[in-house]
Amino acid sequence: MGNASLTLEGLGCLRGGRIVFSGIDLALGPGEAALVSGPNGSGKTSLLRTIARLLPVFSGSLRTEGAIAFAGDT
Repeated sequence: MGNASLTLEGLGCLRGGRIVFSGIDLALGPGEAALVSGPNGSGKTSLLRTIARLLPVFSGSLRTEGAIAFAGDT
């Protein structure tokens, strides 16, 4: 399974001049998972795209160890 890990501290995202989310804290170690849910437009995809480094981090920090992949609809 590997040694992948993910740590978010105060993570925030800005899109189209608006803060989509801020203050997200999360720590996942090898083999751990998290469920992201919420209504349309709440920032779920933006969060996942930020973690995959497809969007820039606006605030806070994002640390990864090991491989991170994003497979989403376009």
